[in-house]
Parts: sequence; structure tokens; C-alpha cells
Amino acid sequence: MNSKMLRIIALVLLGSFTLSSCGGGGSSGSPSVSFSASSLTFGDEEEGSTSEPLLITLTNSGTAPLTITTIAASANFAETNNCGSSLAAGADCAINVTLAPDTTGSVRGTITFTDNAADSPQTVSLSGTAVTPSTLTGYCVGYTGVGQCGIVIFQDTAVCPVGKPAVTPTYGTCIHGGEYIVDTSAHCPSQGEPRGSSGVCQATSAVGSCSVQGQQCGAAGSSPCCSGFSCTAGADGSSCQPTTGTSASRARSSWDRGLTDRLR
Repeated sequence: MNSKMLRIIALVLLGSFTLSSCGGGGSSGSPSVSFSASSLTFGDEEEGSTSEPLLITLTNSGTAPLTITTIAASANFAETNNCGSSLAAGADCAINVTLAPDTTGSVRGTITFTDNAADSPQTVSLSGTAVTPSTLTGYCVGYTGVGQCGIVIFQDTAVCPVGKPAVTPTYGTCIHGGEYIVDTSAHCPSQGEPRGSSGVCQATSAVGSCSVQGQQCGAAGSSPCCSGFSCTAGADGSSCQPTTGTSASRARSSWDRGLTDRLR
């Protein structure tokens, strides 16, 4: 074999090595999806209304960009997100999910993610309870200070129109047992009761929307915290957080006393 032929063979071998070392036959990585939670649980939400949002974070824990095709919520739920169509390796994005029921009873669903990860589509489970909205009855409840319950009921369809949604329906408790249901957001004349300057609107039920852990609270129009949770201030605003049994009992007693004071 002459020297010219040896040089040609050497150049061919060098070219093959160069292509291989530049990644011609190597791997470019792959995306991988992970979530901050595998499920979200909502509290009670009135039919036809929308809950405060619960947050879930999507992270691309892989080594290549994640291409996102769709993020979709099933019936009775809704979502908004800042994920866009592509997520770099190591990056994350936020998905805010709400319960928006058009039915009543136990509600279950999913958020479905379609993308270029190997395990696509991925899902996050959703659940909550949809309740019948409370409405006004056309009657007012006023405190009289006499009798076992100390209340009187009188009609005022102007202030308490029949069928109007109750804003803050709740139970009132009689001194010697029994309960009445009122909406403390609306007040009406006392009709001359001895100790009352005003009454509050009677409601059809005390069932209403409530928020669970992590949901916003305290703002105008936001749902109160569900039983077992209290509205707690934090760096990102107030949210519902678990309440100890002793604190919850004290809070309930304080609410009952406040309701009685408002009826006087």
C-alpha cells in the first residue's frame, strides 16, 4: 500500500471519529413532567358560582424542552395557566384551578396535560362538593328578648325578596334550643319589637360555599373557610389553614355571640 492510499484511509478514519465525537450518534436528552400535587380537593361551592383557585405547579424535570400541546380541565372545573407552548428543562409554570359546578353533589374530574414527554398525557385528580344556593324567603327575623327563642318573624319582600341569593347564610341558635336560618348581609326594620332596631333576612338554608386549605379568604366576595380551617394571613395574602379543635370551638362560640348581637 503506497503512502497516498494510507493518507486517504487516515482522513476517512479521522472524519468518522470527528462526526462521532460531535454527537452525531449521541442522545440530546428528553423532557419529563412532575407536579407539585397529584390531586386537588375543593370545599363546598354553590351551583352556578366559581370557587377561589387552588394552585398546582408543573415542572420540566427532564433534560430537554417540554412542548405543551394542551392543558384541559374536565366538566365542572376550569383552569388558567402561564405555561405557554414550551417549557425549558428545569423550569416550572403555574396552573390555577377552580371549581365551577353546574350541578349539585359530589363532583370529580381531572386536569389533563398533553405534551412530548414519554408518559403523556398526564392527569391531576380534582374533587369537590357542589351545593344548592341559599335564597331569601321574603321574611325577616328580629330579636325581641322575650320567649324561649326571643325572635319574631315578619314579612318584608322589599328588603328580603323571595328567591334572591343569600350572601352570607348562617344558623342562629335559640337560647333554649332550636335554630333559625338567616342572611346577615341584609337588614330590615324591626317592626317595633321592644329590644330590636333591625332584623335580618331569613334564608332557605345555611348551606353555602366554603374554601379549603390554600384557598384565598378574607377578601370581599370570597367564600368563608370550611369547617376545620380558619382565615390566616401570610406573605402572599390570607388563605384558609387548618384550625386546632380548641381554636375552632372558640371561633364558633364567638360567631354565635356576634350573630345574637346583630339581631338585637
